[in-house]
Amino acid sequence: MSWQIVMGLASSVIALCALAFSIWQASQSRKHNRLSFRPHLTTWTHSHPEKGFYAVELINNGLGPAIIDKFTVTLDGKSLGDNATDALDKVLKILFPNTQYRATFSTVGTGYAMSPKERCTIVAVQFSGAVRPSPEVVDHSLNRGNLEISYRSFYEEEFRLSSQEEQAKKPLPSIAPEKALTG
Repeated sequence: MSWQIVMGLASSVIALCALAFSIWQASQSRKHNRLSFRPHLTTWTHSHPEKGFYAVELINNGLGPAIIDKFTVTLDGKSLGDNATDALDKVLKILFPNTQYRATFSTVGTGYAMSPKERCTIVAVQFSGAVRPSPEVVDHSLNRGNLEISYRSFYEEEFRLSSQEEQAKKPLPSIAPEKALTG
């Protein structure tokens, strides 16, 4: 075999290796970009029971925008209509029928692009009057409701948020052994 043929074959093998590496590197770069721009919607509940104030926020904790495809509110597994703001109002009226409160509602519409780190207060309730529900009653009542949001990334990856499923994943508060035994 002549030296020129060996050099030609070696050059071809090196070129094929460089091509394979470039294809692999492009694939890894694409995976990284998808992860870098992935949205992640979550809910955050905060309260001031002594003031009778409770709120639920929607937050995009991801690194990319979340494009909203569907926003649904249910109570005990049943939809309360297509208008999410009206549904939120109905939920509170059903859960707290004989209680005085003021509430504000916000929703995100279909096609809305929620930017990373953006927050939206979905519902804020300020109970008033002499009789206010206890924090346990409010917590139990709000867990009957479910916020379901279908959304996607700019890469058309589809995701879904269910506040009930999210709540089920949260760890339970730990109880000190002496308190658990004494009740």
